[in-house]
Parts: sequence; structure tokens; C-alpha cells
Amino acid sequence: ILEAMQAAAAGHPDLVRIEDIGDSWEKTEGIADRDIWALKISDNAASEEAEEPELLFMAAHHAREIITPEIILFFMHYLLDNYGTDPYITFLVNNRQIWLIPLVNPDGHSYVFEADRWWRKNRRDNGDGTFGVDLNRNYGYRWGYDNIGSSPNSSSATYRGTGPFSEPETQAIRDFCSEHEFIISLSYHSYGQLWLYPWGYVSENT
Repeated sequence: ILEAMQAAAAGHPDLVRIEDIGDSWEKTEGIADRDIWALKISDNAASEEAEEPELLFMAAHHAREIITPEIILFFMHYLLDNYGTDPYITFLVNNRQIWLIPLVNPDGHSYVFEADRWWRKNRRDNGDGTFGVDLNRNYGYRWGYDNIGSSPNSSSATYRGTGPFSEPETQAIRDFCSEHEFIISLSYHSYGQLWLYPWGYVSENT
């Protein structure tokens, strides 16, 4: 995934830049060397273009949803391959700052290929014989709202962690978002053919 991002940046230096935005849990523990990478596509990728809206696309919060980084990479190639020939794609790249994060959970993603194809969480050692926090349940807004959408039990597949943003992966996304002004964000998953939109914790429209 990183090699594909680096190749895109090398092949389109005016349209692409990549940034290391944070570390995985295993990297913070000295177990592995995995970073979380973001890629920007815009006509002036090296600059912050205050007049252009910022968009964020993410994938692979959940380790076993292995198709989702491929969707982000396909989108990356589609934008770059059609820039300058497709009027709509050219307009988007010229008038938007498009950020892509193909792999929010690099430790879990690696573990799926190495050990357990059904692994979902990150690879935190919870200290009680269990491993992993569901990164998609670890964000701060309404963290721990109830025990239906997430679980306080460390053995659960939807374990939300010891507190909001307890995980370095979600901290990286939080800090990255605080540095930008995203008008919309889309997180890819692969469980069902669904569009989920806010709010998720209560049956009310935004």
C-alpha cells in the first residue's frame, strides 16, 4: 500500500504528496515499524489551498475488511489517470483538496495476513490476556454512550478501549483532522451494502 502511494507521488509530484501522520500501537511499543500514511491529491498538492474544500476518505479501521484499502487505492489511481482528460475529474482535482488514508489499522491488517483472517481490532495488549481495541469505537464523540454500539469488555470485537482516543491510531486521525477543515469524511467498511450517516448513536437527523 505504501509503495503504491510512493509511486503515485513520484509519478505525479505536482498532484500528490504523502505524509506520515502517526504510529501504530505496535510501533509505539517497539514491536513493529508501521506508520499511518495520508495522501493528498490536488492541483497544488504541496500547498495548503485555503479557498478549496478539503475531503477525507479513510479505510481499514477494521483489520479483516481487506478490500477497503484497495478501494482507496483504486480511487487514487482513477483520479490521477483521468486528470487532464476527464473534465469532471480534472475539475475535482483542481478545485478540491482530496485526502486519502488507505490504512488506519496497519497492525491489525498485517495480523490478518499473518495469523487470523477474521481479526478486527488493532493489536494492543490489553494486559488481561486479550488483545485489541475496535478503532471505530474509540473516537471521542459520545464515547461509551451505551453498551450496544460498543462494549466495555476487552474480549469483545467491539471493545471501545479504556477511554476516548486511547489508541495511537485514533489519536493520529484526531490530530490530523484538527489540522484541517474537512467538510465531509467517508470511512470505507466491507460488512454490508450500507450507507451509514450521522447520527449513529441516536435516531435523529443531523
